[in-house]
Amino acid sequence: MCVIQCGVCRGKGWVVNPNIDAQGLTPQDFEEDPQFAEEYFSGMYDVTCMACGGSGEVTEERIIELQENAAERRLAAMEDGDWEAYQSAGDWRYG
Repeated sequence: MCVIQCGVCRGKGWVVNPNIDAQGLTPQDFEEDPQFAEEYFSGMYDVTCMACGGSGEVTEERIIELQENAAERRLAAMEDGDWEAYQSAGDWRYG
């Protein structure tokens, strides 16, 4: 079994909670709310990486599983007509 560095967290074991920024953030988001910017960059919204479970490493099998999970989320979002969910469905931070 081949183990490689997690591409989601880049081996750190944590990521920003995708519920915070999976839809994308702009510089304007931070300019309009300086407190949010401070909290965001301080790590306040960080969570354990769901792709690697916090280990910082994944197997090739886990990568395949992440791809399949993303495809299932996309299909479910398409069937529901949920454009926002579809846009973020490919984010591996959801596991």
